[in-house]
Amino acid sequence: MRSLALLLAMTVVVSGCARFDDRLDDPFTPAPGPGMGAPPPSGPPGSPPPPTTSTGGPPAPEPETGPCVDPDPAVIATCLEPAVAVAALGDRALVAESTGGVKIVGPDTSPEDFGRVDARGGRVAAVAPSPDFDQDRLVYLLVVGDGPTRVERLARGDTPRTVAELQPAETGGMAFVDKVLTVGVGDQLVRFPGFTGIGRAERPEVVAGGLGRIMALCTFDDDLFVSTISDRGAALRTADRVVWTWPDQRSAGGCAAAEGSLSIALPDAERVDIVETAGGAARGQPEAIAEGRYGRLSGLTTIADGVLLAGTANKAGGAPVPTDDRAVILPQSGGGGDART
Repeated sequence: MRSLALLLAMTVVVSGCARFDDRLDDPFTPAPGPGMGAPPPSGPPGSPPPPTTSTGGPPAPEPETGPCVDPDPAVIATCLEPAVAVAALGDRALVAESTGGVKIVGPDTSPEDFGRVDARGGRVAAVAPSPDFDQDRLVYLLVVGDGPTRVERLARGDTPRTVAELQPAETGGMAFVDKVLTVGVGDQLVRFPGFTGIGRAERPEVVAGGLGRIMALCTFDDDLFVSTISDRGAALRTADRVVWTWPDQRSAGGCAAAEGSLSIALPDAERVDIVETAGGAARGQPEAIAEGRYGRLSGLTTIADGVLLAGTANKAGGAPVPTDDRAVILPQSGGGGDART
């Protein structure tokens, strides 16, 4: 896997997500010229070619090939089911597929299977690691669209366990806010302050209602932000106020919060918008990134030092390419043009 440093360097140096091949990992070699290893002049016609000399180094590795190898170095996982939700694990991330699969992905590692829940007739809408993941290795998933909305607890190699059931809904989000399990279901935010990860999550408290259809939750420190859809379009907001709206957008995906910025995935627009903030209020117009490059961007989170990682959902209403669906490191600025492969 290519290193995170290479991906970070890409996002700073180029606008958008340029395409490279493995030759860029080799040291720079000047073009041959006088005194610099230029080939000897050719002999007269019919003379045998000069003997080749070995450099003594190992042969260059062959580039990876195969149906699930994406030539874009920003793509870190391929051939997924719709990757509708992602959540940070330091410099790696959890990727939840709508059909129930969960993988751990990262710029420097191959994707690894973590486990699977049964989505039944519904779909996974959100994923969140336990606040004590380093110790308990627990992951929580939100399943919507199949009777009651379910919060499932998943441990590697174990059978998933339903820890909470809420009202039926087609969309939702989930996060731990100051270690408290918080769920967005329908247009409501609820929290389970008594849940410690053991047994059932009971006695939910309603935090806010009438927010619009909740699509995702994201946190920074102890602040909670919500991605929603209503008849006024897509929005990023807190429980009590709107930060920014997109009246022309009728779909919204994941959100990501960082110091001084909020980001939202806009699947129909095939882009992510970044809103600079100060004191929780927007500063200026949003900046679009990765527009048209990866199709329907859905899940969104930040890993490492504010690096945006997204999942795509092109198999669910988009125009999938052979390596879809994918998890991808996003450029920090610029974009535009359909650079998908």
